[in-house]
Amino acid sequence: MTHRLGQAAAQGRRVALLRGINVGGARKVPMADLRELATSLGWTEVATHLQSGNLLFTAVGSDVELSKTLTAALKKWFGMDIDVVVRTGEELHRLVTGHPFADGDPGHVVIACCDRPVSSAAEAKLTGLAAEGERLRVVGADIYADFPQGQARSKLAAQLVSALEPATGTARNLRTMTKLAQMLQP
Repeated sequence: MTHRLGQAAAQGRRVALLRGINVGGARKVPMADLRELATSLGWTEVATHLQSGNLLFTAVGSDVELSKTLTAALKKWFGMDIDVVVRTGEELHRLVTGHPFADGDPGHVVIACCDRPVSSAAEAKLTGLAAEGERLRVVGADIYADFPQGQARSKLAAQLVSALEPATGTARNLRTMTKLAQMLQP
């Protein structure tokens, strides 16, 4: 699936994936406050999943516009620069059903969503980091990775998002992405 960044979109269900919050005791963003913030932006059907920055909502605008709006609001409300990537429910469903590692453990298969297409240089760097049976596939602005030995000691996992610079992104395991896709279904 190729994500169409900047696409004009009618009102629809979306997920905003926030990067690097509520991990390791730093960068705290309470989910109740995040829901209040989204509601203050005029977004509706606001919900969160887990404590790791998965915001579901309905709003009018492109993914890029909504991401910029939320990023600016997060800076104002919480005083932190937080990367945000937005996907529609349809896009998320295609990501989950189209992942290439059906034989992988859903807790070890990761989908990273990026704010722009992944460059060939970033893809080459990530491919070079893969070890111990790790698999990687880049499709436009999304990355699929399989970590059969887990992510704890993986160089690929540690650099999955930082290798994208100046682009950014955030990753979730297949279990979480599947649940988010289900929550976005009409």
